[in-house]
Amino acid sequence: MRPESVCQSLRLTGQNWYTNIMHLSEKAYHHLKKLILSGRLGADSILSERSLAERLSVSRVPVREAIMALEREGLLIVVPRSGVHIRRMTIEEVRELYEVRQAIEGMAASLCAARGRRGEMREVRRRLQALARAKVLDHAAIQHESALFHRALFDLCENKQLQDIYRETEPKISLNLRLTAIHATGRIEQALAEHIAIASEIEAGHSETAEHLTRVHLENGKIARMGILTKWNGETEAPPAAGKISARRTARKGKKG
Repeated sequence: MRPESVCQSLRLTGQNWYTNIMHLSEKAYHHLKKLILSGRLGADSILSERSLAERLSVSRVPVREAIMALEREGLLIVVPRSGVHIRRMTIEEVRELYEVRQAIEGMAASLCAARGRRGEMREVRRRLQALARAKVLDHAAIQHESALFHRALFDLCENKQLQDIYRETEPKISLNLRLTAIHATGRIEQALAEHIAIASEIEAGHSETAEHLTRVHLENGKIARMGILTKWNGETEAPPAAGKISARRTARKGKKG
């Protein structure tokens, strides 16, 4: 074989190896992220590349790439000589996250209503209502559909700047929701009713009420998550009880105002 043919063959082999590693890394990333956000990996778990590679049935190189990606997203923390830990948000971080969400999601809901994206939101509302009417509530399905509802606010608001901000924030939102799936299933059902109320106001074109209800919904979420963390971490700061703000009552208030 001629030298240039040997070089080309080596380059192709290298490219194939790299492509395969990237494919496995992406699969490992999605699988590991799903394990984290579903709660199947305990919050206090100490992970390692070796244990994760065995669990995901891949080599350690793709796992290492997946860990680095999830660390950049803020879902994992790598501690030298200790291992890989699932990131635990502090009360202050949760408060700040919800303050950001109230600003951007309230605006997104207002824009959705003002810009007449009623047909698309009607389909979202119907899916949420179907889950609410079920004889046995499927909390995992509700959380999945609820996440799609929040994403729909940005997909339909026709504002790329808001969409970009949300994409950067979404991994932390997902990490925060993991707390509810494990520690506060009642909040999942309450949030479902609030989502339906917001979707209805968007359909009706009531931009101010849609924004108001979205902010109230996120305030309820903030109170619930801060309550979980206060109890879980043994912190002294005790937030007010969740669920004191009714979506129906605030809807009437928003319309009067």
